[in-house]
Amino acid sequence: MDFKLKIENLEKRFGDKVILSGVDLEVDSGTITAIIGKSGTGKSVLLKLMAGILEKENGKISVEYGSENSAQDQKPKAGNLQEIGLSYMFQNNALFDSLSAFDNIALPLVESNSSISASVINQKVKALLKQLDLETVGASYPGDLSGGMNKRIAFARALITEPKIILFDEPTTGLDPERKHTVFDMIQFYKKQFGFTAFLVSHDIPEVYSIVDSIAWLDEGEIKYFGTVDSIDSISDPAIKHYLKTGRLSV
Repeated sequence: MDFKLKIENLEKRFGDKVILSGVDLEVDSGTITAIIGKSGTGKSVLLKLMAGILEKENGKISVEYGSENSAQDQKPKAGNLQEIGLSYMFQNNALFDSLSAFDNIALPLVESNSSISASVINQKVKALLKQLDLETVGASYPGDLSGGMNKRIAFARALITEPKIILFDEPTTGLDPERKHTVFDMIQFYKKQFGFTAFLVSHDIPEVYSIVDSIAWLDEGEIKYFGTVDSIDSISDPAIKHYLKTGRLSV
């Protein structure tokens, strides 16, 4: 199902501190968008608002989609991200040390209020372990696995509910350059296989550009640039162009 994700005039503050002061963003389904910006600009806050983990002060986060059986001119339906299906992959994986890899992956299904049976959950997790080449570590615990393997377990947990949208909050934190590219390749590969829409908060500029369809630069509480990697060259301000290309401020 195709849809558009729309963020309109989104505002968030903590006490007197304004974090987001009117974020506007519109993204098509089936794309990968990198959310970049300096530390402390509210990138992770934006993801948490999209996921419903935090409450916004003002604004709207919604999706618009049509029915495959509807006429072309019919007004799109409106819904929220949870109705479409959304998962969140946290920084540092947020796996439970007391649970096996299998049980960590199964957790979103176990904790859902649906009537899904234990046998169906077991089948789904086994199938996903096989699909992600994780069959040999299902019984292992996070403390017994490498950081890269735990990333894959966390990714599998995000995929188990078959979401249409996955939010990745700095998925390469703490990894060396080679493993960062491995994570990016994994996101791109499984995005093609599973067809989800992805948002990545990332400081890895320009490395993350290799897999994204668009870039959203968050600065001073607003999206100051939204576009493709190629369109950065058309920016007239040399300081902004330098930052977007390198992730470093001009000196």
